[in-house]
Amino acid sequence: MSIEELSKICMNLISNAGEGRNYVFEALELALREDYAGAKSKILEAEKYLSEAHRIQFEELMSPQARGEEIPFNLLLLHAMDLLMISISEKDLVDTIIRAKSTDV
Repeated sequence: MSIEELSKICMNLISNAGEGRNYVFEALELALREDYAGAKSKILEAEKYLSEAHRIQFEELMSPQARGEEIPFNLLLLHAMDLLMISISEKDLVDTIIRAKSTDV
């Protein structure tokens, strides 16, 4: 895989992970205002983007490498993987908070 191909894949992954993360923080803001239905809706939107980012990671990076294709390492790849991991972790945490708080009322 060329650096140019890798860069395109990474930017697509970053775009989806970042958009998903934005929805996660919108969900958190709604939950803080006790709009749990709105917060849950934002989490569902976040999941769409994070699922696409995860698909990109698996199908376009991990699977080719598992088949023996060399994936060049660079900081953009590191950033893409880090952003996806952080975004999924934050989504899980915010979703847990929403579920806990929405059952309190």
